[in-house]
Amino acid sequence: MPIKILRSFFSALPHAKAVINSGTNLLRKDPQVMVYPLMAVAVIWLTSPLVSRLVVSAWRHVNRVALLGQVDQSAPHVLLAHLGLVTFSVFYTIFITSYFTCALSASVLAKLEGRNMPPLYGLWLVIRKFPRVTWFALTSVFFFPLGVFAQRRKLPRGIVGVIGSSFSLSTAQLAPAIVSGDQRVFDTVTHTVDTLGKAWRESLVIRAGLIVSILFLGSLSFLPKLVQHYWFAASTSQAAGWVATLLLGVTSYVVVRVIGTVFTTTLYYQASHKDTD
Repeated sequence: MPIKILRSFFSALPHAKAVINSGTNLLRKDPQVMVYPLMAVAVIWLTSPLVSRLVVSAWRHVNRVALLGQVDQSAPHVLLAHLGLVTFSVFYTIFITSYFTCALSASVLAKLEGRNMPPLYGLWLVIRKFPRVTWFALTSVFFFPLGVFAQRRKLPRGIVGVIGSSFSLSTAQLAPAIVSGDQRVFDTVTHTVDTLGKAWRESLVIRAGLIVSILFLGSLSFLPKLVQHYWFAASTSQAAGWVATLLLGVTSYVVVRVIGTVFTTTLYYQASHKDTD
């Protein structure tokens, strides 16, 4: 059984490579779509200090448990700063990624369909559908169980495909359906898994590539901490090193995820037009 699964993934590599090549060619022909990850980076760098400050301020007014209070007494500023930065990294990054992922997906989908759209078409569409995109960002943690439930009729025989396609579900995969339709979350998830169908292996291959890229760039983001550790001894160097590392890590994550939307949208477009070709 494991050998059969591995063979199926290897057989999906040529199609996944073709999808990546198509997405890369689109980026080369229309480099203006790169404005979306650049805008995401700009938003993060400009708003992260304010968001982190608000989170830290909110924590100071929260009644903490005894253990947290004891730790807080020993290092209040450090603990609160770390809590604020971690909260920012997890939740704020998800929202930024979701908005610009959907914006880029709308632009890529329009280009694949041969439609002439005004500059920043994807951004204006996301602004118009802001509540919808926000709701999907909030419910993104439930995509996996929703994907399994949407394909419950394939169980138990098709458990490998159900688990694989559900695990590959993300905002990037759902983005084409989010920006082009008005269905509810579960209906959108069902539509996406039905559309991609047998392409779930390609989806997993693309997602694995994105994860590897994020991990690689994430490891590089710790270079400021290494530089600070070996070359600087100022009192503010530790805080500066952590801030630089955090911003580089978050920026790398957002850029890779947003650019990866080009490939997932291309795969969605090819799958949705497969029967009509």
